[in-house]
Amino acid sequence: MTYARNVFAGELFDTWLSVKFESRNHLRRRRFLIVIVLAILVPFLFYLVNTLGDVDFINSGSSFALHTLAFLNVLIIICATLFAGDAVSGEFEKKTGLLLFPTPQSRTSIFIGKYLAALLATFIVAALYCAVTTVEIIGMYGTGGIPAELARAYGLSALYAVSAVSVVYFCSSVFKRTMASTILGFISLFMLLPVLERILSLVDIEPWFIVTYSAKLIIQDLGEITFEGPMRMRFALEGFTPDLETGIAVMAVYAVVFFAGGIIVANRKGME
Repeated sequence: MTYARNVFAGELFDTWLSVKFESRNHLRRRRFLIVIVLAILVPFLFYLVNTLGDVDFINSGSSFALHTLAFLNVLIIICATLFAGDAVSGEFEKKTGLLLFPTPQSRTSIFIGKYLAALLATFIVAALYCAVTTVEIIGMYGTGGIPAELARAYGLSALYAVSAVSVVYFCSSVFKRTMASTILGFISLFMLLPVLERILSLVDIEPWFIVTYSAKLIIQDLGEITFEGPMRMRFALEGFTPDLETGIAVMAVYAVVFFAGGIIVANRKGME
């Protein structure tokens, strides 16, 4: 029992070292600065449009949060792609994995650390986006303008971030080229799954099992997005609406299954 406990403690420590090392790498990269700027700039643009432009359909904290957070899932996909797209494939492409694997640290702790570091970086960016949005709501409508559904929206965005990072991380484990894994991870979440979701909706099949469909839960309770044209004609987005419990379960399954699959594939590649 004592031996098993020591081994487990050693694995945790090795994983923490991997997380620390990879997090420092992310912080030093220009890509982290780019997404930080996006996390501040995008909500600020919504703020400017709302305060200086003629957008009378954004007239409350709920409507402002609705339209601002509609971009959050895109930012999460971008972050997942930038931070997890080369997490594993980069080691094989640059041959640095050959230096890491013979060390006393286990492959599993290395790969888990890389995953957690990518997830932490994504969380930081998403949290900053949410914080800026909240401050802007308070500035325009006061603390009373903060919608009660906002906390749940932020929680669901964090869960979607975990599932998105897991999907991209799996792609990084499958491919040995960073370009292939990064592109496939981004296209899968940004294009392939949404297109499949749309096709199923057109034939009257609810795409409840697609994670990007569950991501709609982030803004679902904040209202209905409308687009207003020059003729003051408003068009609402129509279709199925995801169920909260089902959506949470789907995002959790994607997070666990693709993370576990990525670890298994990465370990097998390391032994080849």
